[in-house]
Amino acid sequence: MNSLTSREQEIVRILASGGLSNKDVGRRLNLSEGTVKVHLHNIYGKLGVKNRTALVVLAHAEHASVSPLPHPAKFEFERAGLEFA
Repeated sequence: MNSLTSREQEIVRILASGGLSNKDVGRRLNLSEGTVKVHLHNIYGKLGVKNRTALVVLAHAEHASVSPLPHPAKFEFERAGLEFA
């Protein structure tokens, strides 16, 4: 993942944490859907993956040894004042 630009890394983090569509990723980053597609094409080439599923699996595998990715439910539990096990 070190070969990715900071924007590409940001896109990977968003996909790995929420599984959003290209349109939704674009909305979060203030990018067009087409720009997100171009970034994904470049990411796939740099990392040697064929699709977003393989990309997310790779991202989770790489980050699991460094730090766990936040689980979406954790935020809801914390916001409600509950503990996440």
